[in-house]
Amino acid sequence: MPDSAFSPPVPPIAALNCSLDLSNCSLMNFSVITYGDECYGSHSLFVVMAIAYSAVVLLGIVGNLALILVIGRQRELHNVTNVLIANLSVSDLLMALVCLPFTFIYTFMDHWVFGAVMCKLNSLVQCCSVSVSIFSLVLIAIERHQLILHPRGWKPSLNHACLGISLTWALATLTATPFLLFSRVTDAPLKQLPSVFQEQYRGKVVCVEEWPSREIKLTYTTGMLVLQYITPLTFIFICYLKTMYPRSGFLNYCQPMETNCSTRKVGGMYDSKSKLDE
Repeated sequence: MPDSAFSPPVPPIAALNCSLDLSNCSLMNFSVITYGDECYGSHSLFVVMAIAYSAVVLLGIVGNLALILVIGRQRELHNVTNVLIANLSVSDLLMALVCLPFTFIYTFMDHWVFGAVMCKLNSLVQCCSVSVSIFSLVLIAIERHQLILHPRGWKPSLNHACLGISLTWALATLTATPFLLFSRVTDAPLKQLPSVFQEQYRGKVVCVEEWPSREIKLTYTTGMLVLQYITPLTFIFICYLKTMYPRSGFLNYCQPMETNCSTRKVGGMYDSKSKLDE
């Protein structure tokens, strides 16, 4: 598992299909690679990954853009649920446009070629998109919960949805700010590679995170785990659990009543028909 959930990958030299004796090899710790023969990349792996990434990017752009346009142009679709779904599509579209292409190119080039600004923005957008997607699912769970359990009580309006979306993006941007501060391009990891790779990576850089201390990084990573995963998952689970069980109990209670009503109705119709026949 990488050191950070959202850090761009360190050059994946060990991921190449190499005829090497990779003993005690760890890119994150930059351990020494003992080598024997020539290292070469896998062309078939590149083709498969290129097709997979291209398909995901294409489907992500076309599908999410189409959904956003449909909801935006048809006023009858302007309700709370669809607005929240459109917001979810915006975050997914941002991920497909900004993050996936750069990740694919960076993975197979083994070094960063997009400059210091894009190094910071790529990390920021990736973290922000993930946060917005998760928070949007939480808002959808709240809307479903109120609509089903309290149909005559308080329900979020379009203004509430827009306010929730604004707060979602603000919170997501705020929590992603450390990536904007600590992501930078450097050649330090490449200089620690074995001498056989020094000439190949001379003058090249990678995009990594440089935190002030491991304690700060650990605190931030733990906080993001709680904020992006544990808390939203628990909240969504409780909302849908409360939605499912009371509704099931209500249906089970109503089903015998509906059966009795149907029986009485049929019986009444039969009695009326009998009286008419007489």
